[in-house]
Amino acid sequence: MTPARACALLFSCVLLPLFPAPPVRAETLFLTDPQPAVVETDPSSLFTIEGGALRAIRGLFSFAPPGRQPLRPTLSFPHLGRQGDLLRIDAVEREGFSSLSAELTGPQGIAVSHGLGFRVGDTGGGERWAAFLGVPAGARSGLYRLAVSITDGERRCELIGFVEILARDFLTEKIPLTQALTALRKNPDPKKTEESVRLGNVLSTPHPDALYEIGTLLPPFTDFRRTAGFGDRREYLYSDATANMSIHGGVDIAAPEGTPVLSGGKGKVVFAGYRIMTGGSVVIEHLPGLFSLYFHLSSIRVKKGDLVEKGQPIGSVGMTGLATGPHLHWEVRALGVAVDPDILTRSPLLAGENGGRGPGT
Repeated sequence: MTPARACALLFSCVLLPLFPAPPVRAETLFLTDPQPAVVETDPSSLFTIEGGALRAIRGLFSFAPPGRQPLRPTLSFPHLGRQGDLLRIDAVEREGFSSLSAELTGPQGIAVSHGLGFRVGDTGGGERWAAFLGVPAGARSGLYRLAVSITDGERRCELIGFVEILARDFLTEKIPLTQALTALRKNPDPKKTEESVRLGNVLSTPHPDALYEIGTLLPPFTDFRRTAGFGDRREYLYSDATANMSIHGGVDIAAPEGTPVLSGGKGKVVFAGYRIMTGGSVVIEHLPGLFSLYFHLSSIRVKKGDLVEKGQPIGSVGMTGLATGPHLHWEVRALGVAVDPDILTRSPLLAGENGGRGPGT
C-alpha cells in the first residue's frame, strides 16, 4: 500500500465515524492519534483504524515519529503450549532497543502471566533479547492472546499473536495433617503473611544482569524417589474434619535427612533462610526473573548474594516447615508463576545464536 493510499484510508475512517471500520491489511500507513506516527506492519497483520488511531488485532506493528526509521525486529514465539510450560519469546533487532515486555491473556480476558525481557547478547543479525512467560498449572485450555511490546525512546513495536494452551492430566491426592500441621497451615500469623509478601517480592524482581544458566537444569539429586508431582491437585485433610484444596507448585522428592541438595543450575542466591511454612529455604536466580526454589532443608550451605555453580551443594534434605517426612520440595518460577521443573531438565533455557529450541516450544 502506498503512503497516499494509506492516508486516503485513514481519512475515510475519520469522515465516517458512524460506520465501524472493517479490518485492514497494509504494510505502511500514517496515524494522527495520539500523535503523528508512521506504522509499518507485516503483510499478514490485521487491524482497524478508528479516529486516526490503530487498534491491533493480530500481527506485528512498528511505530515511529515521522522521519525516523521504525524498529524492525525478528520475533519468534511458540504457538502451542501446555499447562506448566515455560514459553520463551526471542527478539533480534539490528539497531537494538531499550525494553521488552510480554503478557499472556486467557480466554476470559484475564492476564495469567507477565514477562520482562532481557538482553542476551549480540548475534550476526543484531541485538538478541529474550523473555519468559509461565503457563499456570491451573490455566484453562484454549486460545490465549500474547502481547509483546518493544520500546526504544519514541519508537515502539507491538506483536499480537495467539498461543493454544492444552490441558494436562494431573494427579489428585489427599494429605492428612496432624493437629500441629493443621494449626501451622490454618492459623493466622502476621509473620507468615510478612514472609509470603517478602518471597513474592523476591520472585517478582528480575535482575537484568542475571545471565548465568543457558542450558538444561539438573535434578537436585542423582538418585531419588518422587512422592508428588508438579500440578498435583491436593486436598489437605485437617485434624478438625475440615479440608482445603490447592495446586502443587513443584515436585516433592523423598530422601534421607541430611542428603546433599544440589543447585539445578548456575545462578545467584537471592534468598537463603528459614520460613515458617517452607522451613529451610533457598532461592536461586538463573536468568532474569527465572528462579529455582528449594524448601524444607535441614541445613543451608549458602547465603544471599553467593554465586553457585550447577550441581553445587546448597543445603541438606530435612522436614522443616510444613512437612510430613524428610523430603525436598523443588520448584521453578518465572516472575512468580510456577512451571514444571521436569521440562527444564530436558530442554535448554537458551541455546544457539537465534535461540534454538527452548522450553515449551
